[in-house]
Amino acid sequence: MQPEATFHSAYRALEARMKALAESDGDVFVPNTEPSGRVPYVLICMEPSLGRMGRSKEEATSKLDAGFRNFYASTEDFILHFCVRRYLCRPAQQYYITDFSKGAMLVDRAGIARRERYKRWYDLLTEEIDVVATPDAHIIAVGNVVSQHLEQQGFRRSVTSVMHYSGQAAAARNAAVVGREDSFRAFLQLVALEDVIATAEDVVKEARVPKDIADRTLSRLARSELTVSRKKLMFSYKVVFESMLASRQA
Repeated sequence: MQPEATFHSAYRALEARMKALAESDGDVFVPNTEPSGRVPYVLICMEPSLGRMGRSKEEATSKLDAGFRNFYASTEDFILHFCVRRYLCRPAQQYYITDFSKGAMLVDRAGIARRERYKRWYDLLTEEIDVVATPDAHIIAVGNVVSQHLEQQGFRRSVTSVMHYSGQAAAARNAAVVGREDSFRAFLQLVALEDVIATAEDVVKEARVPKDIADRTLSRLARSELTVSRKKLMFSYKVVFESMLASRQA
């Protein structure tokens, strides 16, 4: 088989096993967008949020059947995409965003038995990374919870941790600009919601998100606001990603 076909076959086989585990946990499996090949950057988040896809498993399943995919729901999702593309990747360079566990759940349930759940998912996560990541890929843990669980499991690749994009991490966003106030004030003038929207348009187009879902997603994003708090989040990503890029090029 051609390399692309081999990659696709391996990814789909792994995806089927992840779906089976999510369903055995009693959760709705939320697929990611499959990359076209191995990538130099893999970002690992926590678990999909059921609330972003509806008020019930049935509603979430209906949206997934219609083509909804992970990391295309919130303003913060697209902020992460924007920052990876603007401050880390070279033009046309791919990246991959995934979750530690793949079953969608409500936020107030996510912390319950997370340690045991992540243990069940760890082997599949490492296989996923082996499939999608280049041998020298940078692994980025989005949030301390992810980095701590990777360390506890003896994860064999080096990991860079960045702030989680949850709005509950407001204190961390404020801390990210301490000592860099002048740089942050300049940064405030450099980014606008229109920049994030332009990235979102590229993201949903490249992922071939169905037009009706893409239109609703972009319309919702256009009604949001790029607050100072969100710009602090973006600034924190910029600082870490540019440092990573500089070390990679050294």
